[in-house]
Amino acid sequence: MKIRHACYAASLLVIATTVGAQQGEQGWSSNVWEAAIDGDRARVDTLLQVGPDGLGTADDRAAFRSRYELWMTHQANTKEAMEARRNEAAQDMQSALAEDRLLDALRSAVEYQTLSEDYDEVLKQELVIEVITKAEATLPKVIADRDWLYGQEILFRLRTLYEDTSARDRWDDCDRRIDANSQRLGLLRRYARQRLYDLYVKRNDRLGEDPPDAFNPQLADRWRNEVESIDRAMVRDAFDTSAAEHISSEGWPPLYEGGFQSLDVFGHMPSLSMTFPHMADAGRVAEWDARLDHLQADALVRIKDGESSGKVATIVFNELDRINDETLDVPDSVLWREFGDGAMSELDPYTQIIWPYDIEQFNRQMEGKFIGVGIMISEDEVGDIKVVYPLEGKPAQAAGVQPDDIIVTVDGQTTAGWTVQDAVHHITGPRFTWVKLGVMREGADGPIDIRIQRDLIKMYSVKGWRREARDEHGDDVWDWYIDRDSGIAYVKLTQFNEDTYMDLGRALEDMHAVSAPRGLILDLRYNPGGLLTSAYQISDLFVGEGAIVTGEDKNGQQSFDLPAKRHTTLLGDLPTVVLINQGSASASEIVSGCLQAHEAGLIIGERSFGKGSVQTVHPVRGDADAKLKCTTQYYRLPKGVTGEQGRLVDKEVAKEFKRADWGVIPDIEVTMNADQIEEALTLRLEADRLPGDPPRSVAEEGAAETTEVVQPDVDELVGRGLDPQLELALLILQARALAADKDESQRALLDP
Repeated sequence: MKIRHACYAASLLVIATTVGAQQGEQGWSSNVWEAAIDGDRARVDTLLQVGPDGLGTADDRAAFRSRYELWMTHQANTKEAMEARRNEAAQDMQSALAEDRLLDALRSAVEYQTLSEDYDEVLKQELVIEVITKAEATLPKVIADRDWLYGQEILFRLRTLYEDTSARDRWDDCDRRIDANSQRLGLLRRYARQRLYDLYVKRNDRLGEDPPDAFNPQLADRWRNEVESIDRAMVRDAFDTSAAEHISSEGWPPLYEGGFQSLDVFGHMPSLSMTFPHMADAGRVAEWDARLDHLQADALVRIKDGESSGKVATIVFNELDRINDETLDVPDSVLWREFGDGAMSELDPYTQIIWPYDIEQFNRQMEGKFIGVGIMISEDEVGDIKVVYPLEGKPAQAAGVQPDDIIVTVDGQTTAGWTVQDAVHHITGPRFTWVKLGVMREGADGPIDIRIQRDLIKMYSVKGWRREARDEHGDDVWDWYIDRDSGIAYVKLTQFNEDTYMDLGRALEDMHAVSAPRGLILDLRYNPGGLLTSAYQISDLFVGEGAIVTGEDKNGQQSFDLPAKRHTTLLGDLPTVVLINQGSASASEIVSGCLQAHEAGLIIGERSFGKGSVQTVHPVRGDADAKLKCTTQYYRLPKGVTGEQGRLVDKEVAKEFKRADWGVIPDIEVTMNADQIEEALTLRLEADRLPGDPPRSVAEEGAAETTEVVQPDVDELVGRGLDPQLELALLILQARALAADKDESQRALLDP
C-alpha cells in the first residue's frame, strides 16, 4: 500500500495527539520510568517488586503482577542455567588442558569468563592463568614455524579474554599482533593459496577433523584477477585524496609509514616465492629491505625540509618502481596493491581503495538491490568465510543460515583459501537458480548443507511483531502489537535506507487502524546502520529541540549540525524503549544515542558496536574504474538534557586515546548468553515464516521444494524468557501504560 507524505504526517499526528493525552501518569508508574531513564537498576527492580497500587483495574494490576512473577522466574532459571554451564566450562577447560588441547581450553576459558560477573577476577583464577600461560608460551614456536593460522586462533581468543578488563595493555598487544597476522594471512590468501591450504590441513589435523577437500589448483592464479588493472596512478591519486581529506591524517608521512610497512612484511614472506621466484633469493630480499628503508627515510627528511608532497611522491613512486625491478621483480600491479592497501590501513579500518576487481560488488551494494541469497559475509580473524548475519526475510535466512556460521563449501567446492570476493562470485548467480552452502556451526557435529534459491534482494527495513501474511504485491503484512491489551507496539529496524522513514509511516498508519499505541519498543539489535539522513529523520520524530547529531572534521571543527524540528516531533511523548546490542552500529548508534541524550527513550541491552565515523566515496584516477572510500568525519552525539558536550562513540578514537568510553552504553544493561541468543534467533526465524516459504531443513535432490510450515508462536520469546532484553522492555512499558487513560486515548483516535 502506497501512501503520500501528507498522509504519513497525518498518521503521525494521530500519535502525537494520542500520547499527549497520556500525561497524567501517577506516582509508581512515573517512578519506574524515571528510575529506568536514570539507569538506576536497583530502584527499578524494587519498584517492579512493589508493583502498582491504585492504577488501572484490579484485573490490570493482577495481570502485571503475573507478568512480573514470570520475569523473576525466568531470571532465576537463567541464573541457574548459567551457573551450571559455567561449571561445565570450567570442567571442559581442565580436561582440555590435561589433553593438551590448547584452543579448546582457550574457548572454554572465554565461555567461563562470559558467564561470570567480574571479568577481571576470572583472569586471576589459577586455572585461567594456567591456560593463558600455556597459550603465551606456545605462541613463539607457532610464529617461528610461520603457522599464522594457528597463531591467529590463539591470539584472537587471548584478546577476547582481555577485552572489557583492566588488562588494556595486553589487549592492545594482542590486537597489534592480530593485525600483523591478518596481513600475513591476507598475503597467503592472495598470492600463495597452496601454502594457506596447507595451514588449513594442519589445523584440521590438530583439531581431529577430516582434512579439507583437495586443493583446487585453479586458485593458485586467482591473484591475477585481483590485481588486474591496478596501476601507480590509482595509488598516487588515493594518496593525494586521503592525505587531504582523511579526518586524522597528518598528510603523507602516515601513508608512507603504512605503505612501506606493508612492503616490508610482503618481502619477508618466503612462502610467496612459489608465486614470485625471486623472493627465494636472500640477496635480493636483503637489497629490497635496505633500499626500502633508505627510500622511506629520505622521503620523510624531504617532507620535513619542506619539499612539496607532489615532488616527494614523484621521487618515491619512481624509486619504488626501480627497486622492485632490480630486486624482487614482482608484477607492478602487485607492488601498488600492497603499497596502497598498507597506506590506507594505517589510517583506520574503514578507509580503503576499492580496486577494479571489487568495484562491481561495491557498486551493487551502493545500489541497494542485487541478485543473491541475502547474507552479509566477512573473513574472520582466522581466515574463514563467516556469516555476519543473514538479511531478514531473504532466502538465506529462510533456508536456515545463522549468524556466525562458517561457510566451508559452496556447491561442494571448498572455501579454504578463498577471499570474500571469491565467495561472493560463487554464491551469487542468475535469479531463481540454486546454490548449496556447507556451513560449520558451533555445537554441530559436522558440516550442515543448506540449499538456497537465489533471488532479487531488496531491502525492507521495517519489521513488526508478527508476520501474518503477504499482500497481493508480495509485501509482508504485520501485526505491530506485542501487547495489544496494554497498547505496546513493536518495530524492528534492520537498517537505515532511503525508504525507512516512509516505511515507518506505513507501519504507524497500520497500527492506528487497530488502536493507538501507548508505548513502543524500537528494536535496533543487529542493525548495522545505513544512511545518515534516515537516522536523522527517525530521531527527529522523537526529539523536539536541540541537536540530533553533529559532524566533526579533521580539524575538530563542526562540519554539520542536524537540529531537531519541533513541528516534526510527532512521537516525542510516546514512551519508547530502544533495544541495542553489539551488532548495533553507525546510524543505529545515532538514533539510540540521540534518544538517550535527550531522554526521549529508554535504552536497554548491551553496548553498541562503536562505529562513529562517516565515509565519503571519491573517484580514483587510473586506467580502470576504482574508488577511494575515506573516513572524513566523526559524528558527535548531542548534549541533550545534561548540557555537557556530546560524546564521540567511535571505537577507533577510544582506542587511540586509550579510553573505554565508546559506543552507546544502555541505561539498563541486560545481557544474553549464547544459548538465549541462538534460541531467540531460531524461534524468531521460524515464527516469521509463512506457508509456502522455503523449508529450513536441507532440500535434498529430488525432494519436494516446499513443505508444510508449522509456525511457532513468536510470543514465546517473552513467555519462555528466551529474550530477556525484550522481556524487560515490555515489562517497563506495561508498568508505564497502567497510568494511561484508555478511553481518552481512543477519543484521540477518533478526533485527530
